[in-house]
Amino acid sequence: MKKTEITDEDIDQISNNSLGHLYWEFQLGVGLKYENVSNDIRFHAPYPELGKKLWKAFRYELYIFLCDSKSKEPQEWLNDLISGDIRNLVVGICSIITTKYDVSLGIALPAAALVIKQGTLKYCYNKPKKSKKTVLQILGEMRRL
Repeated sequence: MKKTEITDEDIDQISNNSLGHLYWEFQLGVGLKYENVSNDIRFHAPYPELGKKLWKAFRYELYIFLCDSKSKEPQEWLNDLISGDIRNLVVGICSIITTKYDVSLGIALPAAALVIKQGTLKYCYNKPKKSKKTVLQILGEMRRL
């Protein structure tokens, strides 16, 4: 069953310092693999590699939405979320991802967690390189498999 809401457990996991970058890349890979399959199908896949590939594309594309590239600061609307409750920040970033890419929280939540784990101010200060493939291209490839 696909996740339909952000729970307190999700927020606790994002806040948990022991769940770092590798954990969330793995979760992003799992989300990518299971995005377009029925609930009764199980896979064994290189989840960390899938997650890294998708995160590389997300890093650049999310930077465009979340950050002002001239000032290397978060967008004004994002500053309001940063200074508030972490739940609002998670929901805001997830909303952008689910709307722009038409994906479930299985992808949006780990991607949002990776931005937050890096630190939003640090994320905006270091503009990532553009990936060879876009998020939509990667999602399209997985739909065809």
